[in-house]
Amino acid sequence: MGCGEGDDVKSNLTLLEWNGYQHPQFHQEYLDKYGKAPNFTFFAQADDALKRMRAGYKADLVHLCVRQLNEARDSGLIEPIDTSRIARWKDVEPALLDIRDVRVNGEYWILPWEWGYSSIAFNPATVPSVNPGYEMLVDPQFKGRTALTADIGVNIVTAGVIAGWKDPLSPTESEIASAPTVFAKMFENARFVWTDSTQLEQAWAADDVAISYVFGSASRRMPKEGMPVQMVEPLQTWMCGLSIGSTGTSSREAIYDYLNAMLAPASGAAMFDEYGYGHANRKTLDLIPPELITGTGIDDPVGTLERGIFYYAIPPEKKGKLYQLWFEAQANLD
Repeated sequence: MGCGEGDDVKSNLTLLEWNGYQHPQFHQEYLDKYGKAPNFTFFAQADDALKRMRAGYKADLVHLCVRQLNEARDSGLIEPIDTSRIARWKDVEPALLDIRDVRVNGEYWILPWEWGYSSIAFNPATVPSVNPGYEMLVDPQFKGRTALTADIGVNIVTAGVIAGWKDPLSPTESEIASAPTVFAKMFENARFVWTDSTQLEQAWAADDVAISYVFGSASRRMPKEGMPVQMVEPLQTWMCGLSIGSTGTSSREAIYDYLNAMLAPASGAAMFDEYGYGHANRKTLDLIPPELITGTGIDDPVGTLERGIFYYAIPPEKKGKLYQLWFEAQANLD
């Protein structure tokens, strides 16, 4: 196993984390016990986290999503979770534990933490569209009014919806053949490619762009700041959480104390207040005023996650080919 038990290292917890999830209110119980925050290293894309770990970065915990689990497990980068050491495991929403790839060979490889949806969205105040859909991203009338996320996997799923692939996460060979045309049109229409939601929101506020993939959290926050946003179907649903790194050096006690702290209802309530996502602990809903939950879907995990396309991993052999086609389409614009 990758973690030692010595008291001298037990509080030196190291995490590979998305920027924005390091806030103390998300792991207050851990801070109360250890008196200091873990060591955080941030990444912009989940694939980057796996690259760092392959390169030798020693992470005790890594924040992954379901689509990275198989790759991380098969590469020996993560270890199964001892659920007996997580006191709140019984409070985890069963629908999240039943998601494919979460449990393999009788072992769990991720502690679910947050879940929700994102989608293509548009500004209804400035985009004249009677039948809004993903196709807006390639419609010539919106050239220069769209933006693309830097997340290639999301763009592949989006292209698959536009092209009518039966399964946007696992296209057939003939469907893959249609990808370069769709990719090229997406790039031709795009004003820019964003890596941070702040970039998108600033451009949205200035009315430089009005159509893009938008995080679910942003879709709820932006209208409150005077930026109209309307999501279109199908939603792209997802679930993320914490996995144990196989090369970490902190103690098991610290690792499981952090996992338990993140699963506290107060942690989930703080996360909902910050981002509007659903929390893995069913008891979290008891801490959120009912009027704030209405319309968010977080009170119905099964219905929400089944609405649209759940983000599983793209099969490796198809992912490599599609990524190469995406890079080629991008290079053709340079």
